[in-house]
Formats: sequence, C-alpha cells, structure tokens
Amino acid sequence: MKPASIAKRPSADIKQPLPAFTNWNVSSELREVPSFYPLEKSSRFIQDTPSNIASRISDACRLMSVQATFDDALGTANLVTDDHVEIHLTLWKANRTEDSADSEDKTMTIVEAQRRKGCSVVFHRYCRNLLDAAQGCFDPKEDENWVVCHRVEVQNKNEGESSLLAIEIAASLIRKDRMDARRLGMESLCLLTDPSKTPMETALLASQIVLFGSAQDDMSQEAEYIPDELGIREAVLSLVQFGRLGEYCDFESDGEEEDNTTGVEAEFNDVLHNLALAVLANALEVLETHGGSMARSETSKPPANAFLEESKEISKRELLSSLLNVLGKAESKPHDACLSAQCLRSLFQASKEAKRRARDLNAKQIVMTALDVGRRTHVKLENETENIMRELERPDEEEEEEEEEEVDIEQDSDGHDDSEDDN
Repeated sequence: MKPASIAKRPSADIKQPLPAFTNWNVSSELREVPSFYPLEKSSRFIQDTPSNIASRISDACRLMSVQATFDDALGTANLVTDDHVEIHLTLWKANRTEDSADSEDKTMTIVEAQRRKGCSVVFHRYCRNLLDAAQGCFDPKEDENWVVCHRVEVQNKNEGESSLLAIEIAASLIRKDRMDARRLGMESLCLLTDPSKTPMETALLASQIVLFGSAQDDMSQEAEYIPDELGIREAVLSLVQFGRLGEYCDFESDGEEEDNTTGVEAEFNDVLHNLALAVLANALEVLETHGGSMARSETSKPPANAFLEESKEISKRELLSSLLNVLGKAESKPHDACLSAQCLRSLFQASKEAKRRARDLNAKQIVMTALDVGRRTHVKLENETENIMRELERPDEEEEEEEEEEVDIEQDSDGHDDSEDDN
C-alpha cells in the first residue's frame, strides 16, 4: 500500500532579504523523507531553495546567539541554546505528489525541528523563530520582547530570613553527591543572584556570599545565621577554574581526575561549569552596580581587588587567567565565552589592577579572536567582547580624569547644598 502523502502546512510570504554571509552551505540535492517516516509536528513546508533557507536559519542562529554545528552534506544542524536546550534541524526534499507534479511547486523544502534536550516551552519559542526565519519573516525585536521578565514585588517582612533560607537550601543541594541535585543548586544560585528575577536585597546578599563567602558588616545581624560550612564561594570557584566540583572542593589536585570522568559526568560538569559562570557574572554585575554596599571594612582595597586576591588564595590559581582561557575557547563553547566576557567586563570596570593584569596576560589578542567568532556566529558574544575591548583600549589617564571630575562635581553639589541650608 502506498503511504499517504504528507499534508502541507501553509507557508507565509517571504519578507526579508537574504543575509550577506552564511555559515550553512547546503547542496541543492537534499534527501527525501523516508517512507513511513513520521515528520515532527514542529516542521514546515517552505517554497524556496535549500540554500536560501539555510542562509536565513544560519543568520537567525547568530541573532539569537545559538551555538550551531552545521552538516552541509546531510543538510542537518545541531543547535544548543544558552538555556541548555538542544535542537536538531533537518532539511528534507518534499516528495512529489500527483497534484503538485505539474505545478510550479518544484522547490518545496521541508524544515523539521526536533527537541533533543531541555525545556519544551523554551524549545517551542526557538522552534517558532527558526521556522519563521526559514521563511524570511523572523523579527529579532519580537524575540527580545519575549525574553523580558517582569519581577513582581511581594511585601514580606521576613524577606532577609527567607533569602538566607533559600541560599542555605542551594548550598545543601550543591554539597550533595548527586549530579541532578548539584545542577538544581547552581540553577537556584543563578536566580538568587539575578536582580531581575529576585529582590535586590536577596541578590545583594547572595552575591556577597558568592564573592566573599559571607555577608558584610552592613548585614551583620543576618550574618550570624549563615554557617561557615556553606562553601558556595569555593564551589563556584572550583567549577569556574577547574570545570568540576570535587567532593570537598579540593583545590590541590592537578586536574588529572577530569580525564577519568565518564561521558554523562563530563556532560553534567560542562553544564555546572556554565551555570557557575552565570552565577559569577550575576554576582560581579551586582558588585559593579552596588560596590559601595559590598565594601569590606577590614581592608581599604576595592571589593573587586579583594575578591581577586582571596580567590587566588583559595584556588591557588589566578581567576583572570581562567576566565581568559574560557574566552579563548569561544569557537567551541561560545555560551561559556560570553559569560566569561561578562565577568571580565565587570572586573575591568570595577578594578584598574584587574585591567592592567589582563593586559599582561595578552587579553587583547584573546578578546579580538573571540570578537571575530561573535561577529560570525554569536551576537551576545560580539557585544560583550566589544565592551571588553573598549575597556582595554581606554587609557588609565582618562579614567583618572573622569574620577577627578566626579569628585569635583560631588564637592560642588555638597557646597551648593550647604549654601542653601545657610540661606
């Protein structure tokens, strides 16, 4: 018996021109859909050539900052989003039917998207954008509006205690020996350190614990509820610098254990490494915007310098060097490189010493290489590396002049206020 023909889904009119550059160069001869092969519901029939469709999808992956591995011969693509969603795209040649044999439907192409891993809700968002891009009607601005989250303020008198409880729960999950529990703990820390998803008081407290191991003097009343054995800072540094979380966060090992990990464990370690970079990027962003609240009373050093020195004492490895190493792997791991760039940008803006040390580590060349990767494949990485490059190229004398101008403005405003009080 002849299999029933696949029903065509309506195709929207192509609205956008072809991009000037593409990373996916497929051949004109695609594979036909095998007999009795059930196409996914997340597929679409598009009346256009495979090369044009592949060019639009490639550009959409760049605009959405999706890591893509293309197979030109088979007409497939493996995509990984920064939300840890894996998608498999396939371009098929549409089978001829008796009704369409004599029509102008000679360049009909099927675009099929399959979810391999990750959240199904997030997958459908990316799938819709990719299928729209294949037709030429993808609008990046609409995708940006989808990402915006609006935090609802909830009045809670015991918000400090609730924040400490959430941090302690995350720490207890990270200390467990189960990989899924560790991932859940790191995901909780990502939310707790993100001011757009949690109250600023909670984000500030969680960021202080991530960077300095405990809350500062301005929260001394709450600090007594934080046990010394939380180990959040040690866990984050271990994942960021060594790519794994030891049983007791052993920083003395030489890294040979990483080669003995199994495939599943190595995959979980990669996810934990990415989440730790996200936690560190969030905490440093809070440090940059609220550095005065996180100043340490026992030292006159800027909080960023104190954090870098303490992290080196704990891990016996320089954090700036580790972040630059991650940024240097932008070609294979652009999502990690983007988070590393966010960390470096916050450190450079908060510390002149960090910027000078990065220049000694040949940071400019590493950033230029990552910038080239971002321009070709990853918009978020492109934007972050451009910000880093501006900070590195900014002369120290210009920074000192700006600081002096800010001090003069503050003094003038204080004098103006005093004169008004006298009057």
